[in-house]
Amino acid sequence: MSFILVSKRGELQVNAWNWRPTLELLLAENVLVDEQFERLGENSCGGRVDAYTANKIADAVERWVADMKPGERMLPDLTVTSSKREPVVWTPNGDIEGDTKGLYSASYEWLVVFRDFCRQSEGFEIF
Repeated sequence: MSFILVSKRGELQVNAWNWRPTLELLLAENVLVDEQFERLGENSCGGRVDAYTANKIADAVERWVADMKPGERMLPDLTVTSSKREPVVWTPNGDIEGDTKGLYSASYEWLVVFRDFCRQSEGFEIF
């Protein structure tokens, strides 16, 4: 599943593997309230961010990337790791074999792109 963030200045597409931990970060940083967190986590459910909040998001993400290095990733529990993602094995019926905990993570590279998108976006919504 992917999410498309649409602003007046362009679009940014992100997969759920990166987006979910990003939302956890924004909730922990008190940039989002619970309702925004829920709406931004679903497609076409009215998830919107105004220009002021987009700048607050960029500031929060900037604080995190300042303490990260390229190649690192942030897990949903907000810990940062440099370990690589384990390969995913999908069964014929569409299930994932093994531990899925390490699959959800926001990479340093994604967070930088997202920060820059938020800074120039003037707000965005989720499609």
